[in-house]
Amino acid sequence: MNVVASVFSALLLSLAVPNELAYYGNAVVAFFCLAPYFVALKKTRTYKGAALLGFIFGTISHAVSSYWLYFFKDYAMWTIGSTSLAYGFLHMLVAGYLRWASTTNVEGLFWKSAKTTGLKSMSPEFSVLQPFVVALGWTVWEWGKSIGFLGYPWGLVAYGLNNYPRMIQIADALGVYGLSFLLALSSALVAELVPMIRGLWHERNLYRQINFRNWLRAALVGCAIFIWFTLYGMVRLAHPTPVVGKLPLLLIQHNADSWMDGELRALETAVRLSRQGMEQYETETGIKKPVMIVWSETVLRRPFADYLGFYKRYPKQDPLVPFLAEHDVPLLTGAPVVLNWETYDATNSVIYIQSDSSILYSYAKRHPVPFAEAIPFWEYQWMKDFMKKAVGLEGTWTMGTKAVVMQAETNEGEVIRFGTPICFEDAFADVCRDFFKNGADLLINLTNDSWSQTVSSETQHLVAARFRSVENRRVLVRSTNGGITAVIDAEGRIIQSLPPFTEKYLATVVPIQKAGGMTTYYLLGDWFAALAASIFFGLVIVHFIAGLRHPRA
Repeated sequence: MNVVASVFSALLLSLAVPNELAYYGNAVVAFFCLAPYFVALKKTRTYKGAALLGFIFGTISHAVSSYWLYFFKDYAMWTIGSTSLAYGFLHMLVAGYLRWASTTNVEGLFWKSAKTTGLKSMSPEFSVLQPFVVALGWTVWEWGKSIGFLGYPWGLVAYGLNNYPRMIQIADALGVYGLSFLLALSSALVAELVPMIRGLWHERNLYRQINFRNWLRAALVGCAIFIWFTLYGMVRLAHPTPVVGKLPLLLIQHNADSWMDGELRALETAVRLSRQGMEQYETETGIKKPVMIVWSETVLRRPFADYLGFYKRYPKQDPLVPFLAEHDVPLLTGAPVVLNWETYDATNSVIYIQSDSSILYSYAKRHPVPFAEAIPFWEYQWMKDFMKKAVGLEGTWTMGTKAVVMQAETNEGEVIRFGTPICFEDAFADVCRDFFKNGADLLINLTNDSWSQTVSSETQHLVAARFRSVENRRVLVRSTNGGITAVIDAEGRIIQSLPPFTEKYLATVVPIQKAGGMTTYYLLGDWFAALAASIFFGLVIVHFIAGLRHPRA
């Protein structure tokens, strides 16, 4: 039954986060999806058994929620197969900590329990702090899996609440992990409730009543946290971040499969949609023309400056360079930038092309997709040989080092500063926060997820990114290949968007929002998650020391 419960919980978690059945996830399921897994861990008798359950839960939850990794060209065995196994092995370790948290009387670590005073019949199995420690453990896991070189901030239980503006406003103080804590706490309380009520019903003694009273105390605190988050969200939404300016943009979603459709088709479609958007821009917005046109990542396959002659002639029906000069409008787009032609060291970059075809700004992607855009030990020939033979990869990108902030001037002479995270960089809070620290007024993300072929993949990326808006109280613009192109306000609400996997343009006037002061998250980053880790592992250390002093206990 423990195995069945773990499988069931893994499937529930996959339903809670954005999926093909509910594109923006299911908030109700998010509040109890981890409960069967927590019950199974508490019931298992050994840590070896917990590790097995962790492997099952981790493998299935990752494979089901991120199944679209299967479509990553010819690398499905590595993108979905190896990562699912990796998460299974990681969860073996996580499961041990969660089992410890769910079976340890935490209060007994710091003061004498009833059992040590001889009142064995009065000693409760359930301590008030137990579900909170379990929630801390889960929060630490979601934070740990989302940071660093191997970070993968997908599939967080917190994403189940993404489409409820009242709930997500707390991210400007606690980050997304405050919601992870709340939902893990809810599941931990649900996991204890059913067996506790059953025991209280069949065995009406003081021992059971103490357990139930402890649970009620913990549940009341959990309800108080939920009410706090909700009321905070209501206040924030009632006093939205002030609009201090506007940025007219033309966003192009050309929906060309970068692996199947070819270079010229993508370029031709992007230029065609751009021309249509320019012709209709004043009609749709009331403004003569946009400050700039924004394409997605990887539209240009060739380095623009080095292949300027090519772009003067192509696409044949409407060449790019003459198009920009005709409309006197700059272009923000993804393109490779070659640093060294002899070694072909190149960056995956965003370039700002002026109407005269000169490049004013360039930003190189800083957080790579691990083992796809950057490979550890790539400087050694044995690693190159292995990756070429075993995986089929023959090269990597050179990573950037600076959060470049670009700027554009509106028709009214207002200067707008913006950062341009590339692809999944907008899912990493620290990467985006660097742009704001360097003075960005908003973010413009350029993404190509078209290879995933699934709406849930596009939505999962959008959902992960929208928390950056709330954390910093700034607007996020996403210009994508296949979806989801959108404008997200400083409260995390989607103002405008295009349906995924469609060839369309979005003529928009983006609001520039700025609060009078800085958010707690902007100042301190993931302080809540770091505090949760300190408390959780501090308790583990205290328990370990107590075990050395009293080995029989």
